[in-house]
Amino acid sequence: MNAPVYDMLKSYVKNNPLPFHMPGHILGRGLIEELKNAGRLDITEIPGSDCLHYPEEALKDAQTLASKCFGADYSLFLVNGSTSGIHIMIRAIVKPGDKLIIGRDCHISVLNALALINAEPVFVRPKIDNENQIPLGASLEDMKKAVSENPDARGILITRPNYYGIAVSLKDIAKLAKEYGMALLVDEAHGAHFCFHPHFPAPSIQNGADLCVQSLHKTLPALTQTALLHGRNSGLNLQNQAQKLSSMIQTTSPSYIFMASIDAARALMEKEGRELYQKLWDNVRRFETELEKRTCIRRVKISFENYETDFSRIVLSFNNTSLSGYEAEEILRTRYGIVAEMADLYNLVLIATPFHAENDFDRLIEALEKISEDYRGKPKTINNVDFYDYIPRRAVPLHIAALYSEKREIPLNQSVGLVCGEAVIPYPPGIPVLNPGEEISTNVVEYLNGIIRLGCSVHGVKDGKISVLNI
Repeated sequence: MNAPVYDMLKSYVKNNPLPFHMPGHILGRGLIEELKNAGRLDITEIPGSDCLHYPEEALKDAQTLASKCFGADYSLFLVNGSTSGIHIMIRAIVKPGDKLIIGRDCHISVLNALALINAEPVFVRPKIDNENQIPLGASLEDMKKAVSENPDARGILITRPNYYGIAVSLKDIAKLAKEYGMALLVDEAHGAHFCFHPHFPAPSIQNGADLCVQSLHKTLPALTQTALLHGRNSGLNLQNQAQKLSSMIQTTSPSYIFMASIDAARALMEKEGRELYQKLWDNVRRFETELEKRTCIRRVKISFENYETDFSRIVLSFNNTSLSGYEAEEILRTRYGIVAEMADLYNLVLIATPFHAENDFDRLIEALEKISEDYRGKPKTINNVDFYDYIPRRAVPLHIAALYSEKREIPLNQSVGLVCGEAVIPYPPGIPVLNPGEEISTNVVEYLNGIIRLGCSVHGVKDGKISVLNI
């Protein structure tokens, strides 16, 4: 395994050093038993360990290997997750007062980044699969309209794939961005694995993105909080700016365990990824056959032009049962010990990786078969609460509303016509229904009440109350 950071740490520990430097646990001595082994690799910037902010040795080599593996011109290690990468991408091209065209299905970190630099989003509504009530992502046609109406925008930011594993075709959007001299940024947090098997959608950085961010921990064998920022040497020349911002935004005490995890995950997947994902492909296909044969639960498949799907993201529809997605998630977790990634009103989303064994899928099928028997054909309990894709009217600039306005909390049912003070986010997937500065409508209140009643956790609504601006 060619993993420079991991190899450097093993070599350091092998020499049996006596540290009189941080971290204070001294190579794991002071840690609880379960963390001692990991702690032996937890060091700081010392001679020979290199420095993430000025990489010249192992870290420089590791980032170069990552860029070659993932098909980028350059790659940067992120130890503060994809959130830090999103802040870096946006700050690299957007200045105070600028506009950025983004899908309304973006992650909350995109809005936070814009709020911090006093920039405004231009929202593009995602296309919706009405049959399955899931968002597909912003279409090329809607992007063209947004760009033509906002030619002064600094760039386009696409979320690809979304939480349901759906990836919009990128090549034409990349051509559109280039035509208008805009940067194309891609939040590919859920697509770090795309380059390891031909059945996945094509990686964004190989299809016209100027910058993209990937969360290794979401789908690859890496620790939580690890991510990569990939860049392409296009005419925009963003590399120096991205490197400078990476150093400014990330911690000055980056975890060497995290960086070794990024390095080792890349090395393993580069060597064995194709074979590992082929086994997963076979397991998922077998699972799908058994699901159709033994249950009334349906795997959601989409067939829309210019959209692709990730075969490892398993979306299950419970429309043929009496259960909501939230209820199905709770039953699967509490009765059968199987924990899904997320649920919505109608569906359950599971992330399958190469490290799921064949018997894991057998256990899942057995649980779903029993749920199907118990809840097949019973009356529905859902009262037509459809996916909320409306874009509220902006009443106060995002920067002012998010950071500098006085706020108060009032009952959600009394908030119609007022201005939202904090982001309101069903979580997961972390996509805001309301952002600071947006007007609260009757429709959005009814939607929030509906999903809360059915068991959805909504950040920004606490004890039935919501934050509004004190104006």
